[in-house]
Amino acid sequence: MTTIEKKVNIPENHRLLLDLTIPADIPPGRAEVTVTITPSTALRPNQKPFSGLAGSLAETGDFAGDALEIQREMRDEW
Repeated sequence: MTTIEKKVNIPENHRLLLDLTIPADIPPGRAEVTVTITPSTALRPNQKPFSGLAGSLAETGDFAGDALEIQREMRDEW
């Protein structure tokens, strides 16, 4: 079995024509082809993007100062 991945854009008419080059080690003749579609922008229902969290820790004051010194202090607490 060989896996071929190809990034595509789904057109408005939802008709997708694929032009694939099959590796030479696959012999000519009948073969079974399976297409799995994974939308690249799909999120699970309870999943939220992390982009809203970017920079939020910097505003807490807990991480103000020298990052290396903060890491050392946190490590020394263990």
